[in-house]
Amino acid sequence: MPHLPSRVRFDELASDANYDYVPVYRRLISDAVTPVVAFTRLDQGQAAGLFESVIGGEKVGRWSFIASDPFQLIEARGSDVQIRRRDASGEWICERLDSPNPLETLRQLVAAVRVAHLPELPPFIGGAVGYAGYDTVRYVENLPHAPEDDRQLPDLAFGLFDHMVVFDNVAKTIHVLTLVDVRDAATAEANYQAACQRVDRLVNQLAGQGTAAATSPSADAATSPSADAATSPSDAAAACRLEPADIDPALDAACDYASNFTREDFENSVRKCVEYIEAGDIFQVVISQRLQTPFAEPPFELYRTLRVVNPSPFMFYLRLPEATLVGSSPEIMVRVVDGCVTVRPLAGTRRRGATEQEDAKLAEQLLADPKERAEHVMLVDLGR
Repeated sequence: MPHLPSRVRFDELASDANYDYVPVYRRLISDAVTPVVAFTRLDQGQAAGLFESVIGGEKVGRWSFIASDPFQLIEARGSDVQIRRRDASGEWICERLDSPNPLETLRQLVAAVRVAHLPELPPFIGGAVGYAGYDTVRYVENLPHAPEDDRQLPDLAFGLFDHMVVFDNVAKTIHVLTLVDVRDAATAEANYQAACQRVDRLVNQLAGQGTAAATSPSADAATSPSADAATSPSDAAAACRLEPADIDPALDAACDYASNFTREDFENSVRKCVEYIEAGDIFQVVISQRLQTPFAEPPFELYRTLRVVNPSPFMFYLRLPEATLVGSSPEIMVRVVDGCVTVRPLAGTRRRGATEQEDAKLAEQLLADPKERAEHVMLVDLGR
């Protein structure tokens, strides 16, 4: 099978001192598999993520990204940082360190992976994928009196991925790629051949051949990165229950949930925030409320349903050793491309109308609402 770029071009890039890694890839027609099916067929290892986009609720975004089987993991709880990486034999080794700012530690890990980005490739071809929780703000600001950590989850958790499967929904193609370590000229040839073989294995997995890991991590995965058992592609799909399923978007999906606030406590918190605002201590605050309900199905089933009932520009399923995140959001928090920062805050919502005329009327109400306008101005100011 043809691996790209050409060997001549690869060697040129590998000899460039500015690059530590050079991508090798195959480009496939995408009509035989969907991103959801592809995700369940791949070896997922200790972490995996699927990222899709629907614009305006009805137009599919150009790219769908699948990251799986990272070569490095970083987790932080306060200043306690744990870094796990594979050695040359493929075994996982663990390093613990005390860092005053784990965000800087993560930044250093990412900066150490200098990748040659080819113009014909998608905008993201590997690197760090994960989450930074609200409490990571304490790494850059002195905020005493942290609330009790009753979840015991990492403040931040990221996987570093050196291979990706990327769907181009405009060109109807799939890029299957891996990054080749070219730092040592003595091993560059062997690394290139191994990377080509890895790309071929990924292609076979996309076709339903080879091995794939179940999406649910084993119970001791957090302490043993090699604990995920390899299974057949059908077993991986079964772990997600990936089969045709009825869905009725009009169905009332109301469920019982528990809040970490009583109504009285929440209202008292609002009054306290108003006092802080009037005193000039703050001008914006969000009172976080956790709503919790039992969910017995695999998390990927929740994502499958969410992408149908609430298609959004930023949809994600992210499985990490200690948590799985599922989301569907219309909003860019922050995006940085070539030094250009994009912040696009959204403020105010109205239900959708039954007709275009009702939609337009509701939009006018939203634009005329002084509270919603004030919130939007505040968010724009906060973004600056």
